[in-house]
Amino acid sequence: MTHRLFYVLCVGACVGLASQACSDDSSGEGDGDAGGNGAGDGDGDSGTTLDITTSGDSDSDSDSDSENGGGGGGGPVCETVSAAAELPPVYLAFAFDVSGSMGQLDQPRWWHDPESKWQPVVEATSAFFEDSSSQGLSASMALFPALEDQCESDNYANPEVSMTALPSDAFSDAFSDYEDEVGSPLAGGDWRGGTPTQAALTGVGTSLDALRGTEEEAEFAIVLVTDGLPQGCDADISGALQAAEDFYADGLPTYVIGIENPTTPPDDLPDGWDDWGSCDFGDGGGDTPCTPPDTLEALNELARVGGTDAAFLIDTGDPSATERAFRAAIEAIRESSLACTIPMPENPESGTSFDPDKVDVSVSVDGKKMRLNYDSECEESDSWHYDDEDDPKAIELCESACAELQANPDAELSVDFLCEPRPDIIR
Repeated sequence: MTHRLFYVLCVGACVGLASQACSDDSSGEGDGDAGGNGAGDGDGDSGTTLDITTSGDSDSDSDSDSENGGGGGGGPVCETVSAAAELPPVYLAFAFDVSGSMGQLDQPRWWHDPESKWQPVVEATSAFFEDSSSQGLSASMALFPALEDQCESDNYANPEVSMTALPSDAFSDAFSDYEDEVGSPLAGGDWRGGTPTQAALTGVGTSLDALRGTEEEAEFAIVLVTDGLPQGCDADISGALQAAEDFYADGLPTYVIGIENPTTPPDDLPDGWDDWGSCDFGDGGGDTPCTPPDTLEALNELARVGGTDAAFLIDTGDPSATERAFRAAIEAIRESSLACTIPMPENPESGTSFDPDKVDVSVSVDGKKMRLNYDSECEESDSWHYDDEDDPKAIELCESACAELQANPDAELSVDFLCEPRPDIIR
């Protein structure tokens, strides 16, 4: 997924928008006013343009020069110069829960079913990392708990998959390696125990320190994927809440994807079980399946203090539905992570002064280009404004325009340097 910006510079007395052509009437004659209106007998060649629509027929009189960019006028030449740049890069650091509750199927916990939890979640995660639509993103992934010293945050600062440009199959390879460690079948295998959420969150956040120091314009986020509350180490979730809050205060948000326990037990006993076992809590046991605990209630609070409002809670009753829901959650994180603040490009024409009234912004989706209105208060839909009216350093898209850009991986944002003040948009 690549969003590209196209910066267009007009030099001279260009008429109309930079996205229209300006004539290079080197030999034509004609009277033209400052608005580009003129009826000349211009027989010169039409001008050379870059990445823009050509002007009207130079052999005909033009009374609609405002549409055609000055067609036959013999005024000053306006050439265009185009440059392309990408939106600031996005880096996602995943902390992925691989504890036994994701698939060990240990009696009496029938809800620790790899077919309901581990497999659909891993398939959806791998598919996202390998999909071409993820192009333009980079991601890392640390598995927790660590194999040794799981309570030490340093063990998560060097993730199993280092920061990698997507798409990539490195993540599915990491999952495969872990499954080899667990053994076959996954149910009843040698899964790692404990859920050291605070240590994992702290280590994964710390793993971004060096990159954040060099990529000042990039967007960064932590993505925590887990099926429950902290267990082992510091089992109190307050430590994880404090870590997420501290990271967010430093500009690093935390997204949470919570994998819910299935609520409907299987019709038959799992292989190797004589009965449903003795329940640790709640009802059931023996001839009746135990009731799974609600382990996700506090994850919404973890997302809230991490600056992302609420956790994405994924139901695990139907494996195919689980895979779709998990994929949708990651797509939503991808969209919200994309920046809608674009650093103001330098004018590519050396010595040309910057005029904030001569900048125009458009979004193109599926070949259809729509100009955005300038609105310093973001009261109108499909609008933009400067970060600072007095000393602009960046272009900021307002909510609806930002949503349009984020929801369309192939959308293009055009930033045009005009030769005259941008006209108002009447919708």
